[in-house]
Amino acid sequence: MSKNKPSIRGFSLIELMVTIALLSIILMAAVPSFNEFRQRGALRGATDQIVSFWANARFESLKRNSLVKVSMSTNNTQYCMGAAVTNTAADNSQCNCFETNPGNTNFCDVGRYPVDQAEWKGIRYSGTPSDQIGKSKNGVVVIDPKRGGLALPTSAGYWELASPAGSTDYRLRVNIDLFGRAVACEPDAASDMPQYTNRRCN
Repeated sequence: MSKNKPSIRGFSLIELMVTIALLSIILMAAVPSFNEFRQRGALRGATDQIVSFWANARFESLKRNSLVKVSMSTNNTQYCMGAAVTNTAADNSQCNCFETNPGNTNFCDVGRYPVDQAEWKGIRYSGTPSDQIGKSKNGVVVIDPKRGGLALPTSAGYWELASPAGSTDYRLRVNIDLFGRAVACEPDAASDMPQYTNRRCN
């Protein structure tokens, strides 16, 4: 007695082409969203690093019972943060956060970030540090160990970062007030980042 074998039917060429076309459309629509997600993630990460660096500098100032100066240095497209012990609240000389040899003068003896520029992950510095924080002090901010705030309240200001180049221009600031508090916020003119919609800079 013969049994009917079930017929096995494959996809036709037209069905495969339609499927591939639909997948291509979905992927093309998802690429911009992924790029924006990558931009926002890199910017948040760099901003968190600056907040953390500042917090560590304040802690070191309290622990050592010494004035600690913090600054952002730029060198063409490269930039870094450095912190060093100082003897005067009016110090306006940046330590060299590009210097890697502790034996050399002007080495940032408290800390520096990053060790490698690749750690910024394409994040750009927006503006000129000395115009935004530590004004008239070459962008140097000195931490007072007794209060944990700024030795000179007029040095208060911010550091501003921009996302890696892409379809959207995201920006975040790290505001430092006269009490030494660091707050991450979004400039008014920047594109909206979901987590910072209600955290606009004053």
